[in-house]
Amino acid sequence: MLTKVTYIKDTTTYIEAEGKLDIYSAPDYLEEIKDTLKLRYTTELILEFSNITYIASIGLRAILELYNIMQDRNGSLKLKNVNENIMSALKYTGFDKFLIIENDPVESDDKHSEGNTEH
Repeated sequence: MLTKVTYIKDTTTYIEAEGKLDIYSAPDYLEEIKDTLKLRYTTELILEFSNITYIASIGLRAILELYNIMQDRNGSLKLKNVNENIMSALKYTGFDKFLIIENDPVESDDKHSEGNTEH
């Protein structure tokens, strides 16, 4: 799984990843994000999910841990552009009741530009 910090602005950190959040990738995904959070003050963590194709229970646990970290900071965690299958898993587990989930109406190319800090 490829995970990258797409942009940082003020106290917002926006992270993109692609692939599956499963037993093989979720622990690394979680650790990479936790390492990023240790390096900078973040009150809003945005996880771009448009290229996440699958989430297993360990992936849900990683999301829950990140949610708890952000709650401890009096911050927020937001999932962006979640596909139908992952949304079904979030609803089934009740994660949709406490997570902020936003889907962009139209996918724009500029959000994928490296170094873009205007979001």
